[in-house]
Amino acid sequence: MRGRFFNSLAIDPGNWRASLLTLILRVSLYLGFLIYLPSVYMAGKSDLVGVVIIDTVAVLIIFGLFYFDRIPFRGRATAFCLTCYFLGVGLLMGVGSISQIYLFGFSIITTLLLGLRAGLFSALLSSATLFVVGLLGYAAPEMSTSAWNTDFSGWLVTTLNFALVNLMLTLAIGAVLAALDGALNREIAARISLDQERKLLRTFVDALPDVVFTKDTSGRYVICNPAAVALVGLEREEQMSGKTVFELFPHEIAQTSYEDDLYVMAGSPIPNREENWIDRNGTSVWYLTIKVPMHDAAGKIVGLIGISRNITDRKRVEAERARLLAQLQLQIERMPLGYLISDREFRYTRWNPAAEQLFGYSEVEVLGKHPFDVIVPPNSQPLVASIFEYIKAGNMDAHGECENLTKTGNTIICEWHNTPMFDENGDFSGLMSLAKNITDRKRLEEQLRQSQKMEAVGKLAGGVAHDFNNLLTVISGYSELLLGLPEASDQIREPVKAISEAGERAAALTQQLLAFSRQTMLEPKVLDLNAVIAETGNMLRRLIGEDIKFTTVLDPKLSRVRVDPGQLDQVLMNLAVNARDAMPRGGDLTIETANIVLSDDYAATHLDCKAGHHVMLAVTDTGRGMTADVQARIFEPFYTTKDVGKGTGLGLAMVFGIVQQSGGCIHVYSEPDRGTTFKIYLPAVTEQLSNPSDSNRKLELNGTETILLVEDEDGVRKLAFTILQMYGYKVLSAENGSDALRIVQNHQETIDLLLTDVIMPNIGGPELAEKLRPRFPQIQILFMSGYTDDAVVRQGLLQAEVAFIQKPFTPLGLARKVRQVLDERKNAAG
Repeated sequence: MRGRFFNSLAIDPGNWRASLLTLILRVSLYLGFLIYLPSVYMAGKSDLVGVVIIDTVAVLIIFGLFYFDRIPFRGRATAFCLTCYFLGVGLLMGVGSISQIYLFGFSIITTLLLGLRAGLFSALLSSATLFVVGLLGYAAPEMSTSAWNTDFSGWLVTTLNFALVNLMLTLAIGAVLAALDGALNREIAARISLDQERKLLRTFVDALPDVVFTKDTSGRYVICNPAAVALVGLEREEQMSGKTVFELFPHEIAQTSYEDDLYVMAGSPIPNREENWIDRNGTSVWYLTIKVPMHDAAGKIVGLIGISRNITDRKRVEAERARLLAQLQLQIERMPLGYLISDREFRYTRWNPAAEQLFGYSEVEVLGKHPFDVIVPPNSQPLVASIFEYIKAGNMDAHGECENLTKTGNTIICEWHNTPMFDENGDFSGLMSLAKNITDRKRLEEQLRQSQKMEAVGKLAGGVAHDFNNLLTVISGYSELLLGLPEASDQIREPVKAISEAGERAAALTQQLLAFSRQTMLEPKVLDLNAVIAETGNMLRRLIGEDIKFTTVLDPKLSRVRVDPGQLDQVLMNLAVNARDAMPRGGDLTIETANIVLSDDYAATHLDCKAGHHVMLAVTDTGRGMTADVQARIFEPFYTTKDVGKGTGLGLAMVFGIVQQSGGCIHVYSEPDRGTTFKIYLPAVTEQLSNPSDSNRKLELNGTETILLVEDEDGVRKLAFTILQMYGYKVLSAENGSDALRIVQNHQETIDLLLTDVIMPNIGGPELAEKLRPRFPQIQILFMSGYTDDAVVRQGLLQAEVAFIQKPFTPLGLARKVRQVLDERKNAAG
């Protein structure tokens, strides 16, 4: 009850005048009734009807002002003050001097409710009213003193005393209220501003995704933003406030946090602390926590403020970045390419192990050095300098090949891929380079170019030889026919013999071209290379002369090889002659054999060789040797270092072609004044040695069989027709395959032999043979061609039983070959 009473007396500081008016109205209403009743009673006994009316009107006005509080404050306050004024005037006139207290009240209440200016006005109004009422004689007599009359002067003195007291009270109360009101307004403004700041700060704190909290000195949470509440799995701040970390987190995490709190509240902030927690879902999370002491106005530590930011994603990114960097570093360390980084001055700042292996320098040896100081030879520096200028200009394609130096002084060829790097302003800041040693590749490319060049020259030589063979067949054939005529005079024989000898030399030259181009028809046999060398040794000794010492070093367990014996003899003789010419003053010639296994690595760096078991044939001399430029060209046809008229340049070219066609490879090792070694590698075979053929038995060359002759070259066809008729054969002549089929359709008798060119327009020799076999099952086939082995193989003549005669041929050679083929059929039938 007492509490309610005192609560009703409370005034709102933010609107104290309105609250004071309400309080005054309430008191005036309650106490007014207590005064009103006796006052009306006394006024009625004294026939003071005016007093009754004034009191009643005043009570009603106070009642209305109290209950109708929607009226604006100044209107209600002004009405209440005027009520006090008129009540005071009425009672002053009706009751007497005691009622002047209402005029004092009017001034004081006006000052309290409406301010000092209104209070001063009310004080003046009260004084003027007292003076007028007294002067008019309405005031009670006792208000004047006995010493003074109730005239103008007397009431003036009385009024001045009243006014003095009234003004003093009004000024004192008004000044105090003005000061208090200003201070209160400032306090209210400050509190409003502080409250706004607090609300703004709280709004900001609540909106932060970071965990924000405060704790008191006991370690209990005081303020917690929504992120902090959510962290511990709660919904409202009230559920977290007042609790300690031991009530919210696992003991191990809580203990660490508690120790940090004690450290902070001892006056030492924790600027950054990374903490790994397990959240309520069992997930590992990382937080970056900042804790600082919280002080009161006196500087005393009253708690702490903490902010925790979830850095799980950042830690995950950092971990991934660290993993990628470690992986990149591992890749750089294990990269087979040289990885080099240099600064804006092209001085090295990074040098990986592959670069160390490539150039021989360790990273420590090259850091801070320019490429010109370590790996770029003087002859390459102008080129590299121009590349550097392109790189500085931002050229992303400044790549290339360059000669480089190793620490040991060796020259290697490297392929460079350069990437310029730029800073945030777009200025050149350095260079990242990848280097690859392509010395072996360049050597292989050179070998390939050389091989392709030799292949192209070989094809050209083969084509020339084919056309030339047709001409030589006609020249040599007719020369031999003319020389065989008994009626030919000596005057005719001499020039024809010269023509025949020239044809023979031209044919030999053609055979050398074909040998170089790997386009001769070989008759390979399984041979013991040691036996072949032993058989030809005496001939080679006579060939090289007595001033050259001839030595053989033969492996007794040498494997067998498959090679044409005649071609092998040509190889040995050409190499021996080449060695003899390199030793004009004598020397040593050594022929060596051995079993060799060529590895895959060797085959990979020597394109003309295949890996596997081989027999090596080495021919070494102690002659003048060769320079690298000469070695690069010695197998080219028509290339020779001999004087004019002393060499055709086809000897070594023929050796190269025979070795290649036999499935082997040949390499030369030579230095000026240090001699030369030719090493030939022939594939080893396990087959039995071939038996010597009976090629010298005497043949009867004449015959009466029917031969179908098919040749698209007119001169060769007419020559062959003449030769065959001369030896008694019946000859059907056709200029191509289609013509031959037409002739066969009109021919009713048997045909014993088909003598046909291999390659002809429309229908070639092999196709023609296949078309004739159904009709003539016993027909023998003899192919002839000025083309080469490669062309024959492409035409399907790979079978060992196929009979073949190479152009140019002589009349005797053709007759012997025809007779041999026909007799083989008879032997097979018998």
